Amino acid sequence: MADTASLTAPARLDPPAGVAWRDVYILAGMRGLSFAGDIAAATAITLMLQAGGAGSYAVMALLLAATVPAVLLSPLTGKVADRFDSRKLIVTVATLQALVCLAMTQWTSPGVLIALSVLLSAGLAFTHPVFGGLPSAIVGKENVPRASSISQTTAMAGMVAAPGVAGFLTGHFGVTIPLVIDAVSFVAVALGGLAIRTRLNSRRGAAARAPQGPADQAVQDYQVRSDRFLRSVLVLSGAVMACACIINVLIVFYVRETFHASEGVYGLVMSAWMAGLVPGGLVVRRMKKLSHEAILIGSFVCIALGILGTGLAPGVWWIVPCYVLGGIGNGAQATVTHILINLRVPDSHRGRAFAALGAVSNTGPAIGFVVGGAILSFMEPRYGFLAAGTFALLAVLVFFNGVRRSAEPALDARSAGAGSPR
Repeated sequence: MADTASLTAPARLDPPAGVAWRDVYILAGMRGLSFAGDIAAATAITLMLQAGGAGSYAVMALLLAATVPAVLLSPLTGKVADRFDSRKLIVTVATLQALVCLAMTQWTSPGVLIALSVLLSAGLAFTHPVFGGLPSAIVGKENVPRASSISQTTAMAGMVAAPGVAGFLTGHFGVTIPLVIDAVSFVAVALGGLAIRTRLNSRRGAAARAPQGPADQAVQDYQVRSDRFLRSVLVLSGAVMACACIINVLIVFYVRETFHASEGVYGLVMSAWMAGLVPGGLVVRRMKKLSHEAILIGSFVCIALGILGTGLAPGVWWIVPCYVLGGIGNGAQATVTHILINLRVPDSHRGRAFAALGAVSNTGPAIGFVVGGAILSFMEPRYGFLAAGTFALLAVLVFFNGVRRSAEPALDARSAGAGSPR
């Protein structure tokens, strides 16, 4: 396999200044707060709906409100991320998200909360492509693996911490405090957007008026949907993530009914997958002798084996190491996918690539939730795990050659004017 790190020429020759890495850490903090805030709000609202006697359909509507906007808006959000000033976009969206959180503290009927959750998720759909595309513009492509790893690991840490913190605060103080804290987190994201000196598309108009050569025309002609490698990676990601979300529906019945374990044991099992996310993101930086394509395939295999191993577990505690393995694969997969997009896709199209990734990342879970619920009507949870793990492995085998053979770059991903240090 070709080493993806060598596929594109560095975007800058000089080593990045200290201020550039300062921007990377600010970006990482913003991503962590953004994801944590959204998940914390969803957790708090879910608990409030359940305590208020809302049925399963209300909870399902809330889950869909968190996933559907990224799918439906992806054609728009990608183009917006590629054309509008990233600073203005981040500050505007984060400010609106903070106002939505405050509105949730005032209007608490289920229908209004679900509608406001749609707006909150729509905001993430707009900022996710910008957050994903900034590392390359900040530190150059030669430093993308380190920068993306820092950013993605912090985002996953926020995702891991948010449900527990939101659950604790909701249980002790009600839903208002978590939502106010959520609003404050989005204010911090807006301030971070002002603090980052690197901006995407701040000089887009001048670049568009400049004369174009053959290389510039090749970049303009690039299409994300025509990139065979990226298409294979996205389809494989969607298939494996759908399997990972199928088991999210099955696991509570597997632990509680098949093994007759307690609620506390169920909580420990669920935390095992989360515990693997952060080390999975960090390990990508350490595996310098392997190509990014090899690490990506290996991460998918880890997820599939984690699911299969859970289905074969003779006792409930055997699930824990299997879930840790799946979480490590999940963390590595998320991190290396961000690195590959930053290295491969031209700057002028990177927002659309990350929007497509966001659409896939939300379509897979939506399908997984529906399939997982259907499986329980005719199959024991153990066999559901075995079926999901087998399907994930088959998906890796089917797309393995497509990922390997199309790993060479479609074009030199350099383009001028996408990021400008300020």
